[in-house]
Amino acid sequence: MRPFSLYLFIGSGSVAALFISLALPVFLPGWRWQHEPLHSTIEALGGLTAIAMTLVLLHSTKEHTRKKFHVVAGGFLAMGILEVFHALSTPGNGFVLLRNMASLFGGIGFALVWLRPSEKNRISESLMLWLVAGGTLGIGTWILGFPEQLPVLLRQGEFTPTAIAPKNVACMLFLAGAVHFLLDYRRTRQSEDVIFACLALMFGLAEMMFTYSTIWDGSWWFWHWLRLMAYLLVLGYVGHDYLATLSDLKISLAQTKQAEESVRRNEQQLREVLEERERLAEDLHDGAIQSIFSLGLSLERCQRLIPKNPKEAISRIGDVTADLKLVIRDLRSYISGIELEPENDLPLEEAMASLVRTINHSAPFHFRLQVDQAVTILLTPEERMHVLYIIKEAMSNTLRHAGAKSGLVSLEIQNETVRLAVEDDGFGFNPADDEKHGYGLRNMAARSRRLGARLEVLSERGRGTRIIFEIPKKGSHVSTSA
Repeated sequence: MRPFSLYLFIGSGSVAALFISLALPVFLPGWRWQHEPLHSTIEALGGLTAIAMTLVLLHSTKEHTRKKFHVVAGGFLAMGILEVFHALSTPGNGFVLLRNMASLFGGIGFALVWLRPSEKNRISESLMLWLVAGGTLGIGTWILGFPEQLPVLLRQGEFTPTAIAPKNVACMLFLAGAVHFLLDYRRTRQSEDVIFACLALMFGLAEMMFTYSTIWDGSWWFWHWLRLMAYLLVLGYVGHDYLATLSDLKISLAQTKQAEESVRRNEQQLREVLEERERLAEDLHDGAIQSIFSLGLSLERCQRLIPKNPKEAISRIGDVTADLKLVIRDLRSYISGIELEPENDLPLEEAMASLVRTINHSAPFHFRLQVDQAVTILLTPEERMHVLYIIKEAMSNTLRHAGAKSGLVSLEIQNETVRLAVEDDGFGFNPADDEKHGYGLRNMAARSRRLGARLEVLSERGRGTRIIFEIPKKGSHVSTSA
């Protein structure tokens, strides 16, 4: 709706309500209908509706609504509580005073929207509610409990000037609030501003017409009904908007949960990819790269042998060629994503012997091998693969860094634990200096964690190195003599 059409609608509605209110005494002169139960019902419904409006406004999730209607909600709460007290009272001074106080507090709540308190000076919603509720309950109780202390507000069925003054003040306060909501609507185009501008305008006109009406006459009843209808319509609109917001929040929450689940799945997939990449890096480092390094050393030895012993050099070159074919097979398997165990076609003891033989051909020192055959049947294929990789990595490290003269590879069972040991008599090193030793030791540690095994690296400068890899085998009673 365009602003001009909106203002025309509000203005015409207000004029129509005023016209009806002024016409009723003309067409029904002297008409009175004193029906206290009906009046109490209307006021009680209005008061409960105002209290319900307070709760809806304070639980609204719209930031615009929460900031704007902070004080309006307090006005509704005060008006609602005092209207309930008004519904419980009987015609008299307290009856009129309760109605006047309800209007005055409601008007104050609407007029305070002109103030823009800073976040530092704004009191909390809960504290405001407690202050308003406590204050209005005290006022209502005092008016009903001490009627003899009240000023004269009703004389011979007519309102006294003391009763009219608060009504006029309330009228001005409501109209001020209506103007503020209309100005805000021009700026924000928020539908709540229009709704509450109409409500404030209607309340202001009602207070003005109550001043010129007579208790129990047609105009008096007309404004009671009109105000109750306005209450219910606005509550219905705000409540519907609140429920729609809750529905949107539930949908948004469901979508957020779906998005979180999708993110979790993507994270899991990424984690699996990274773990697979790390595993391939470990296998390449401990497998093909170590084999290529050993083959390189073997070729260097063959190169030195050619002038002295060509036949042995040719024989060694043949061995290197055969080993190189195996490395090429492994690399093709890595590229195609096929997991291939080292020395896959050999029993564990023979595969270990093949690794030791390859290193011995490439090095100026000699590794010995000790294997308890009864142990080999206790290892799973995965454990067998990790054992072979650790042996290859440990011997390769000895070949490259240790300057050793001899070494030993042993595999046995001790106290229900399969124990692999790779040791040499080389230079030794400081195991705490992880960064200096690159990927080798880290890959060994990663393999031990994957199997739930224990890895221990024992080394000192000048006293060689000993790597111990233990795989628990609970319930295994195979003895080393078996």
